[in-house]
Amino acid sequence: MMGGRVGAPHHQCETIPLRMSPTFGRTSTLLEIRGLAKRFGGVIAVDGLDLSVEAGEVRGLIGPNGSGKTTTINLVSALYRPDAGEIRLAGERIERLHPHEIAGRGVARTFQISKLFGNMTVLENVLVPALAELDRGARRAPGQIRERARRLLDLVLLDRLRDAPAKELSGGQSMLLQIARGLMLQPIRLFLMDEPFAGVHPTIKDTIMETILNANRDEGVTFLIVSHEMATLRRLASRVSVMHEGRLIAEGSFEAVANQPAVLEAYLGG
Repeated sequence: MMGGRVGAPHHQCETIPLRMSPTFGRTSTLLEIRGLAKRFGGVIAVDGLDLSVEAGEVRGLIGPNGSGKTTTINLVSALYRPDAGEIRLAGERIERLHPHEIAGRGVARTFQISKLFGNMTVLENVLVPALAELDRGARRAPGQIRERARRLLDLVLLDRLRDAPAKELSGGQSMLLQIARGLMLQPIRLFLMDEPFAGVHPTIKDTIMETILNANRDEGVTFLIVSHEMATLRRLASRVSVMHEGRLIAEGSFEAVANQPAVLEAYLGG
């Protein structure tokens, strides 16, 4: 979570021309981060970060351990408050909102360590965002809500377990349930994912990838995915942003950034 050292030298971001997304055209900026900063005591976790994600993208966010990736996700989802900088969602400033207000604007997220209601059933967990939506005055019919929940559980291959307590799921199944729950947001615009493939069975990994691609293609959901699973991320994201010591140091396709000197230095330590 923690990134750059105080007083560490900064790399200038190298941006490479990109190919178009295979799904949605990159027509407008959905998420825009400018000058974002977060300190933990004397350690700079995010240090003047500039990052933009276009609507309809599947974007990878990569970098060595301690580069500030998870802290960035936590800032965008309002788990942390920034010390400086701006975060805009479709042009609206959101960096001072609360987590439930961020979710109400269509931003979902997953956590590396599962955040589920263990004593509630799998189906009840998926229904939670819809119940929160009703509290905000939305008016989806109960039948519509349940139908979508069952459809999402079927998509992530968990419908057969819908009546089981969530605490009985494996780690990989818990990640699938987090994803299904996030997609229950209405509308769902941006999905932040923190290491969704870490330690999961290859079959579940394939299911996660298919779910991401389906949501991106069929509903236009934009994804920002933190992952160390480079081979998997490469199949999903035509564009990656590379962080090091809390800053953006390179951006482009995997092929374009792989041999950038700043990226090699960040990963290999010189």
